[in-house]
Amino acid sequence: MLRTTPPRPVDVTVHFPELAPLARNAVRLHPRAGVPATVDSSIGGPLLWPAREPWPTCPDHGSPWQRGVAPEDIRLRRRILAAAWRRPKEEGADLLSPEERATVDRISKGSRIPLDGPVPMVPVAQLYAADVPDLPRPDGADLLQLLWCPFDHDEDYLPRTELRWRTAADVPTRSAPPRSHR
Repeated sequence: MLRTTPPRPVDVTVHFPELAPLARNAVRLHPRAGVPATVDSSIGGPLLWPAREPWPTCPDHGSPWQRGVAPEDIRLRRRILAAAWRRPKEEGADLLSPEERATVDRISKGSRIPLDGPVPMVPVAQLYAADVPDLPRPDGADLLQLLWCPFDHDEDYLPRTELRWRTAADVPTRSAPPRSHR
């Protein structure tokens, strides 16, 4: 379903003409919970990946362990918070029980995560040109994939990212991504 943003109630460039040369079209994503397939545009869903192409890894994490939050802990924190938001609660009451608070706080501090090889990049987004027709892209490409490293990087605390442009029809066989570190 194509969704569009309505026109802005105020034309900012009328009040600030110096901004007019900076104007660009933008694409607003409207992700919804679901179970996307590799043939869908998605945020956090599976990527259309050639079976013979190696999955990218982060070259910055070569040690046998890394400090961070393990995927199973992230999933546990999400389950705890989702359950807490669904429960009725009195005005001013804490969202979490003392046990839940202790678990969420422990998870938020991170831990030492053993690594059993290179850190696989994590799929973040996959956008098909049919879903984002104004997306600038290389000739022939109809698929943009964004992956990033799940760990912070010392120099700037930003994730290392990787973009892949593809032509979906050129991906004859598909592969599932590796499970992220343990």
